[in-house]
Amino acid sequence: MFPNLDLILLTLLHGSFVFLVLLIIIFIILLVLLIAFSLGLFSLFLFDLHHVSSPLSECFNMVKGDLELGTILILISLTHQLVDFVFVSKQWQKRRVVSEFQVKAHQYSKRHYVHVLKNVQ
Repeated sequence: MFPNLDLILLTLLHGSFVFLVLLIIIFIILLVLLIAFSLGLFSLFLFDLHHVSSPLSECFNMVKGDLELGTILILISLTHQLVDFVFVSKQWQKRRVVSEFQVKAHQYSKRHYVHVLKNVQ
């Protein structure tokens, strides 16, 4: 019905392929520009941070001292609690050992007392 329909479809396919290639090239160029812009912005940020770092470092030294003091106080508090716990548990163990010794001594004295009574009779 249409003359040369196959040539028209081939032209349309060729045009779509060229359009796709150009679209990919444009996308790659935009991606490279975005990366370049990001690197430039990051370098400016680092440059500005370098100039701001000296007053910032003085504040950081004060905060660093406070953090060290707080850490030491926390460690002292934890050590105090740990020492209290160890002493309480040792007293509990000592009480347990003493009570076991008392039970054994009581059993031994009963046996010895019974043995002495048998010898006396």
